[in-house]
Amino acid sequence: MADLDRSLITAIEDRVEKNFKAQASFLLQLVKINSANPGIDVGRKVTVEAELARLLRQKLRLLGVRTRYWRLRSGRPNLVGIWGPLRARKNLMLVGHMDTAPIPKTNRCQIREGKIYGPGVLDMKASLAMYLYALKALRDLKLEPEGKLRFAFVADGKAGGPSKFGLAYVLSKGLRAKTAILAKPGLDKIAIGHRGGYRFKLTTFGEAVNTGRRDWEQGRRGCNAIGEMMRAVAALAHFDLPFKVARAFPNRLPVFTFPVKICGGQAEDIVPDRCEAWGDVRLMPGNTDTQVKLWIQDKLSQVDRLNWEIEDLLFVPSMEIDKNEPVVQALAASAKQVMGKLPKIEGCGPWNDAWMLTSRDIPCVAGFGPDGGEDDDNEWVNLDSLKKATMIYAQTIAAYLGVTRET
Repeated sequence: MADLDRSLITAIEDRVEKNFKAQASFLLQLVKINSANPGIDVGRKVTVEAELARLLRQKLRLLGVRTRYWRLRSGRPNLVGIWGPLRARKNLMLVGHMDTAPIPKTNRCQIREGKIYGPGVLDMKASLAMYLYALKALRDLKLEPEGKLRFAFVADGKAGGPSKFGLAYVLSKGLRAKTAILAKPGLDKIAIGHRGGYRFKLTTFGEAVNTGRRDWEQGRRGCNAIGEMMRAVAALAHFDLPFKVARAFPNRLPVFTFPVKICGGQAEDIVPDRCEAWGDVRLMPGNTDTQVKLWIQDKLSQVDRLNWEIEDLLFVPSMEIDKNEPVVQALAASAKQVMGKLPKIEGCGPWNDAWMLTSRDIPCVAGFGPDGGEDDDNEWVNLDSLKKATMIYAQTIAAYLGVTRET
């Protein structure tokens, strides 16, 4: 990792400043393109990321990036690219998803009062534009990298869990890097990990009978499945899953929340024979879905005559990387240079796709990107934070890969 001299830092910041009006305009183009994730794919043909991928590819090619599509299904492309010498051993991959949450009714795409509004602008179209304009600043200064800069703009990142269409697919096809960054929003923290998650559905069973029947009145027939669920809830009330203290998550614990949703019964005069409840578990490094499931099974087996079954819905492992990873230190140094202070360096709560990379021995920063929020369900990004983030990333790329002037 190279130290940047003051003149190069100033030149990068000036170039980002000069390009920023065009960058904001480009980002507005991105958010006007509908790439809303339809949710569960029921086999019908869907086109989600295709139009956005075409625009991003056009921009990457203008910046001298060699690009290609890798897709498992038509209409759901993954866009990958390389800038720099192909044989270079040092390389960095910038990762982001192209799909967004469903478009809200209050949708408006506009720049107003120092913010840019639009569906997916925060998660994570602003980061995609930031990657491109960080590279553009370096290209405008006629800098050439000593290592490779890779791009992986993937499909189905808003699926809610591991997706076969997106990052998992391109990794299965051989995409590799020495290290990576997934620029989820927030400049206050360089996320060196994320907690994992396990979601499940628990079903309790009873016996249906009309509440007006003598058999129910005298206790000969019927079993209330909702009452049985209440017994299950009581049995699972004190969560004591063992875990290891993680350096990336000081003073954090695994969290078991049950139920988060519950339903049962079919009519006002029928004893319910089935009740379903959903649970959510936030995991620390080392915790697994199998471990949690065994704990649940052990607790419920101690409840007398309880008839139940459990269904796995989702599992995402927790991950963490060392805060001394060169890419983390490069980000931290650049952030201090631009913002005048060091961001926190620790894990974040929400999971994302960073675990897929780390599990394949590609250390990945799980979040550090432009600040923003939501107003009436419409996402927005602070333009000043976008500019600062672009300066930070341009400097990080130059410092991590090393750059030379074109001759």
